[in-house]
Amino acid sequence: LSVGDFADGTGGIQVEADPLTVATVNTKHRLAKVDGRFPHWVAPYDDRCERFSLIYYQTEGEVVPKTTAVFGPLTEPDSDGRNG
Repeated sequence: LSVGDFADGTGGIQVEADPLTVATVNTKHRLAKVDGRFPHWVAPYDDRCERFSLIYYQTEGEVVPKTTAVFGPLTEPDSDGRNG
């Protein structure tokens, strides 16, 4: 979940789903679920804007097997085929 005055569709989470695929998940005012064991970072956004995020981690209990990097919908690809 991210909040702030940055533009919708920017500042989401980008996750390296495999060596050739970077998935973009729009998190503005939305809950999202990604596996933080995969490389991930915040997508670009206007740095003159504010962005805050709320992140939950599972730190106790049974270890969950690593399966997929992203759970749920991704941002639709741009006209050039990139997610964004």
